[in-house]
Amino acid sequence: MKIISGIIKILILLVFLVLALSNTQTVQFFYLPAQPIELPLIVVLFGAFVIGAIFGLFALFGRLMTLRSENNRLRSEVKKSARITEQDLVVPSAPVSPAAPAVSPLPSERKE
Repeated sequence: MKIISGIIKILILLVFLVLALSNTQTVQFFYLPAQPIELPLIVVLFGAFVIGAIFGLFALFGRLMTLRSENNRLRSEVKKSARITEQDLVVPSAPVSPAAPAVSPLPSERKE
């Protein structure tokens, strides 16, 4: 699994590198209406990607916190259940006297 993950990361890096080398021309970026900025196209594309990723994280933040709290609650329930199970297993028992053998005698040893 680590190998597949590493290969995917390398492929994404190579695609990004090819994209960066193919888009080196400058574009006008209008941040303020009166002041256009000359930037390489890859910088604008990468900036849009980063801003989109940040907005995506903000959109998922509430769900992430809900899942994290539910995960913590379930872990505490598992620990509590494990403690109860351990307490059930460690029950002080009274000394057991040796019992008579539960094996019936052989037919040749039976008294008739």
